[in-house]
This record gives sequence, structure tokens and C-alpha cells, in this order.
Amino acid sequence: MNYLFAHWIFSLAGTMFLGVTAMVLHEFGHLVTSLMVGIKVKSVGMCMKGMYIVREAGSPMKNMLVSLAGPLTNVALILLFWHVSTTFALANLCLAICNLAPVRGSDGDRAWTCFEQMQRESLPSTQLQ
Repeated sequence: MNYLFAHWIFSLAGTMFLGVTAMVLHEFGHLVTSLMVGIKVKSVGMCMKGMYIVREAGSPMKNMLVSLAGPLTNVALILLFWHVSTTFALANLCLAICNLAPVRGSDGDRAWTCFEQMQRESLPSTQLQ
């Protein structure tokens, strides 16, 4: 009985570690992309929903790139680690799918909002009236 309990605890701890690692790398993708496109990062933190980055506002195109950088980091990690650690790849898959869904506050929602802003800005001023 003790062996099964210990095995369960170590499996759970290992899986949680892989999930947290995927989340940290996801936020690192946002962070690096923010710096690459010239958006200043104010702070990085953790809350009940997970990690987050507070940054200055940028243009809609820059904001869309930063929003998509986290999920695309997870997609890259899926491709890199699928044959090494299926559990890590699946953690990244779940994170990428959940973040790309157009749910309020998600990366997908932010990217969609930026896309809509870019569409509105590209319209001639006569069509806006």
C-alpha cells in the first residue's frame, strides 16, 4: 500500500512540475517577444489563474504578436518534446489550446481584439461614418 501511495504522489508531483514548467516557458515567450518588439515589461507575477505579465501598451500588431507568442511557444515545445516526454508535450498542448480559445482574458481573446483593431484602422475614414 505504501508503494502505491508513494508512486501516486511522485507521479502527481512530477506532472505538476511539468505543467508549471510549461506555464513558465509560455510566459517567457510573451516576455521575450515583448522585449523584441520594443514593449517595456513592467512586472511579472503569479495569481490564482496562473502567471501574468504587466507591460506597456503597444500597437495592435505588436500586441497581437505578444499575445500569440505564448501559445506558439507551447506549440514549439510540443514539436520539440513529443518523442522525449509525452506528458510534457500534452501539458503544452492543453496550455496552448486553453490560451488560444477566445475566452475573455485569454491570449486568443487578446489576439482577436488586436485583429479587430487592425481591421478598423485599415478601413478608409469614409466607411467609418
